Amino acid sequence: MREKDSRTFKLIMEQLSFRNMFARERRHYMLFRLILLISAFLLITGNWYLFERKTNYRTGYPSPKTYFAISSAVYEDREATKELRERAASRIVDVVAKDEKTASAVTRNLTAFKTGSYSGILSEELAGLFKSLPAASRRSITREVLRLGREIGSRAENADEQSAMIWHELKSVQLPQADKNVIYQILNTLLSPYIMHDSEMTERLKNDIASHVPVVIRNVQPGAVLVQKGQIVTKQNASILRSQGYSSASFPIHQIIFVLLIITVWSIWPVWIENGLRQRLTQSEWMYTAAVLALTWLLEIVFARLNGGYAMAVLGLTGWLCLTLPVSLSYHLILGGGTISVLIAFNNNQTLVALGFLLALFSAGIGRIMFIDYPGRRGSIWKRLFLLGILLGIITLFVNWGAGMPLNYKQTVNLFMFSAVWSTLVIALLPIWESVFDVISSLRLLELCDQSQPLLKRLQLEAPGTYHHTLMTGNLALAAADKLKLNGALIRAGAYYHDIGKLKNPRYFIENQLSGENLHDNLQPVLSAQIIISHVREGLEIASASRLPKSLCRFIAEHHGTTVMKYFYNKATALGEDTILPQFTYPGPKPQSMETALVMLADSVEAALKARNKPFEAEEEIRAIVESVVRSKIDEGQLDNAEFTLREMQIIKETFTSVLVSIYHSREVSEIEDIVHKIKDEKGSPADEN
Repeated sequence: MREKDSRTFKLIMEQLSFRNMFARERRHYMLFRLILLISAFLLITGNWYLFERKTNYRTGYPSPKTYFAISSAVYEDREATKELRERAASRIVDVVAKDEKTASAVTRNLTAFKTGSYSGILSEELAGLFKSLPAASRRSITREVLRLGREIGSRAENADEQSAMIWHELKSVQLPQADKNVIYQILNTLLSPYIMHDSEMTERLKNDIASHVPVVIRNVQPGAVLVQKGQIVTKQNASILRSQGYSSASFPIHQIIFVLLIITVWSIWPVWIENGLRQRLTQSEWMYTAAVLALTWLLEIVFARLNGGYAMAVLGLTGWLCLTLPVSLSYHLILGGGTISVLIAFNNNQTLVALGFLLALFSAGIGRIMFIDYPGRRGSIWKRLFLLGILLGIITLFVNWGAGMPLNYKQTVNLFMFSAVWSTLVIALLPIWESVFDVISSLRLLELCDQSQPLLKRLQLEAPGTYHHTLMTGNLALAAADKLKLNGALIRAGAYYHDIGKLKNPRYFIENQLSGENLHDNLQPVLSAQIIISHVREGLEIASASRLPKSLCRFIAEHHGTTVMKYFYNKATALGEDTILPQFTYPGPKPQSMETALVMLADSVEAALKARNKPFEAEEEIRAIVESVVRSKIDEGQLDNAEFTLREMQIIKETFTSVLVSIYHSREVSEIEDIVHKIKDEKGSPADEN
C-alpha cells in the first residue's frame, strides 16, 4: 500500500512539475509578445510625437513642404469635376410649364361651387367656415366668387400674380372685409395659374446636365509635384497624399491598432516553430530576440528619416538572428520582423510595405543559405552581410525602376552606405548582445574552439592528458549532436572547456600522471575526493576570470551532475573511515539541457574507456562499456531533466560505439592507451571518477 501511495505521489509531483514548466514557458512567450507590443506602440507614438505631427500635412492648413509623387497613378480630380458640373448646372435658371388644362379645371371648379358641391374642391376647414356663415353672406360670397372667377379665370401666370389679381378685384367689392377674406381663400383654391414654375423639373434638368459633364482625370508620374509648400491642403490633396504613402499629422490610431493586431497574431508563429525544434530557447534568448526586433524597428525609422536605405533594417535582423539562433527559427523571425518594421516606418505606403515584404522574404532565404556554414572570421561575416545588403539594394532599385520612378546616383550611394553601416552595426553589437542576454553566436563558438585560445593552450601545456580527453569528448559529443539535430558548435565548445578546472591541480588527475606515480595513493580518500570534486568549482572560477560565456559555464557545472565518486567512497569505507555520502558527491546541478547531458555521457564514456587496462579485442566490448555507462547515468537520475527519448538514447549509444570502434580498431593500442598502461594501478583506477 505504501509503495502504491509512493507511486501516486511521484506521479502527482511529475504532473505538477510538467505544469510548472509549461506555465514557465508560457510566461516566456507572453513576455516576448508583450515586449514587442510595447515597443511597437512606443515607436509609432514616439515617431508621431517627435516628428510626424510637426512635419506632416494637415487638411485645411498650409503644406509644411513640397510633396512629390512616389509612384505613377491615375486620380479622379473630384474638385475640378465638381466645379465643372456646378458651372454647367448653374446655366439652368428655372423651368416654366404651360398648363393647357387650367381653363377647363377652373370652369369645373366654379360650376361645382355654384351647385354647392364643396367636397373635393375646398378643404374641410374652408368648407366648414363657409357653411357656418349666415345665408345672406353665403349668397353674396357665392355671387362674387362666380363673377370674379369668370373674370380672372386662368389669366394669372403664377401664384403670386393670381393673388395680386384677386385682391385688386376685391377692392371694388362692397362687402365686409371678413367676407372678402373668405372670397380670397375660395378663389385662391378654385383658380390655378396658367404658367407654372416646375421646381422638380428644374432640379432634374440640372442633374441631367451635370451628369453629362465627363470626370476630370489626372495622370501623375513619379517625381511630379502633388502639393506645393505653403499650399492649402484640401481633402482632395489629402486623399492623394495618403494614397502615395505620406502620413498626416493626425494621431495614427489606425496604424497602431493594425500593427498591434499583426504582432499579436504573427508572434504565435515563431513560438509554434520553436516548440518543434530540438534546440529550445531559454527565457534570456527570447528576451534577446525581442530586443533585436525592437532595435531593428527603431533603426528602420531612423534610417527612413535620413531619406534613404528604406526597408534595409532586415539586413541587421538577418545578421543577428542567423548568427545566434537556429536557422530554421531565424528564417521566420526575419520574414515577419522585417515586414513589421516596414509597417511601423511606412504604414500608409503600400508600395514600400510590399517592397519591404519582398526584401524580408529574400533576405530570410538568402541568409539561411549564407550562414549555414559559419565563416570563421568577423571580416568574413561583414563581407557576407555587405554583399547581402547590395543584393537587397539592387532589388529595391529594380522595383523602383519597374514602377517608373526616376533613378539617380544618390540612390546608388545610399545603397553602398547603408549596406556598410548595417554590416558594421551587426558586428559591433554582436558582443553586446552576447554579454547582456547570455546568448552565444556560432561565430563566437568557432573562435572559442580555436586551439590558439589561451585556456586551450594552457591545457595543451599544463594538462596534456586532460586536453586530449576534452578533444575526444568533443568528437564523441559532436558526432551524436549531428544525429540529434542539436547545436553541434555549442556542444563541441562545451566539451573543450568542461574540464578547465583541472588546470589548478593537473597532476591529481590520472590522465596527466605521466610518471606512473598516482598522487592519490598517499592521500586519504576524503581528501582525494574533495580535490577532484573541486575541479568543478575551480573551473567556474577560471571561466569567470576568463569571461567565458555563461552558456559554456553550464557545461562546467553540470558535466558530472550529482554523481557519487564510488571509487573513493568504497575505499574510505573499506579503510573504516568515518564518511558521509555528500563528501563524495559532486555539487551539481544535474544536466538541465540535452546539450550538457550529451557532454556528460561523452565525458563518462571516454573516461571509462581510458580506465581499461588492456586493448579491445571486439566491438562488443566497446558497446558493453557504452551501454554500462549510459545505463548508470539513467539509473542515477542524472538525465531526468534532459528529455531524451528512448530512440534518442539509442542513437547516442550507437553513435558513441561507431566513433570509438573506428578509433580503437584502427590500431592495436592507441596513444592514449599507452599512457594508461604506463600508469596502470593494480589497486584500481579513479579515472572514471574525474
